[in-house]
Amino acid sequence: MSKKMTRKISPMARQAVDHYITQSELLNNGCESDIVVEGRRRAQAILTNQGFPTQKDEDWQYTKLTGFVQERFNLAAKTEVKHQDIHALLPDFAVTKIVFVDGWFDEALSDDLSALPAGVSLESTRDTFEISGGDARLYAREEAINAEPFGVLNNLFLADGFYLQVSRNVTVSVPVFVLYLQTQQNQISTLRNQIILEENSELTLVEQYVSLPDGASAGFKSLTNVVTEISVAKSARMKQVIVQQQAAEAYYFNNQFIFQADKSVFNTFYAGMGSKISRHQNHLRMDGEHIENSQNSACLAHDGEVVDSRTETQHNQVWGVSKQLHKYVLSGSAEGVFNGMIRVDQQAQKTDGNMDNKNLLLSESARMNTKPQLEIYADDVRCTHGSATGQINEDQIFYLQARGIPRKQAIEMITQAFLMEPAEQIDRAEIQAWVKSGLNDALQALQHKTLLSASASPKAAE
Repeated sequence: MSKKMTRKISPMARQAVDHYITQSELLNNGCESDIVVEGRRRAQAILTNQGFPTQKDEDWQYTKLTGFVQERFNLAAKTEVKHQDIHALLPDFAVTKIVFVDGWFDEALSDDLSALPAGVSLESTRDTFEISGGDARLYAREEAINAEPFGVLNNLFLADGFYLQVSRNVTVSVPVFVLYLQTQQNQISTLRNQIILEENSELTLVEQYVSLPDGASAGFKSLTNVVTEISVAKSARMKQVIVQQQAAEAYYFNNQFIFQADKSVFNTFYAGMGSKISRHQNHLRMDGEHIENSQNSACLAHDGEVVDSRTETQHNQVWGVSKQLHKYVLSGSAEGVFNGMIRVDQQAQKTDGNMDNKNLLLSESARMNTKPQLEIYADDVRCTHGSATGQINEDQIFYLQARGIPRKQAIEMITQAFLMEPAEQIDRAEIQAWVKSGLNDALQALQHKTLLSASASPKAAE
């Protein structure tokens, strides 16, 4: 959606635009950075002209925002959260912990960042406002971010997040764990993160988005809007795991902009297990030779939820390898959306690109919309893409029943095995076990809300 065009905006959407511009100005009133104020106002101008996407926009055809536009999310000061409130949310392996409450960095809940290894710099985005040139750094890729509607909204409310830099030849042996908490009704949390890995460095990053127990109650609504910029320099290696477990009426939008240099490796896994509407997008550019990456996801949704996962992968140089596996499990009247694009530049000979999307429907009313795409301008490549959607295979159920396993349990076993494949590609055992445990819990909750009966089709996504 071009920011240079002005479009017709409905009265309801215009009210939403006016509301968010007013909220943005509240931030400006207390901001001492002229650069950030000006950046917010540029976003205000774009939002005024463009509004929010509708189903007439091809990229939003299956992710209907009518309900979102009717809501009015507000900025608010963070609430007080105590260590005992988050204890059950923390992983059972060693991490460096960073906590955000309602979009704001919480120093008291986070680990002592001054104790990080030499060569690792980590600070809140808000602190960068006070560093000479730090606020300008936030706008280095403003045009690309503002090309996304919720990138515009992110710039509109840019206030906090984290900046993480790993120096050359430094390996961060302990994973960095970022916990994002939503605690207040109708709260908007905006995060702007920047991650820089210098040459031959290494990092494992784990991120979790949750609503606290009180916030997870029926009818709790919130908005989380994230933009993360990731630069992976020559021969650097990064592993990322994102687990989204927000309340059933929450909204989650995350745009990641990833840039890889020669011989770098980037692996990311997204588990989408919550929110009324969730949309997770990777915009990945392979700007060097001999680059490798993988982008995998496992998504679950039930009645009324829309789970949307997207990737855009640009091969720009020779000998690039990109692998993707995306799996969805949908029940009730849930709707899944997958849209993946692999583009291969004319210079990107010897590209090896693979993208696969498989989906399991647990009810007749669940729906999956999938669009894997290839756009190739080189002639010496190996690129494949595919998609399969179906219900559980009756032959598999019969096989397990013949061995004394009840039908409901057989269906649960098959569904679990189907979903876990992307998670099994996480190559740190302790993180893999933690993610799989969360997926299992979410899957069981989903299945209890679904009648897993004899409606299974004889064909399935294998």
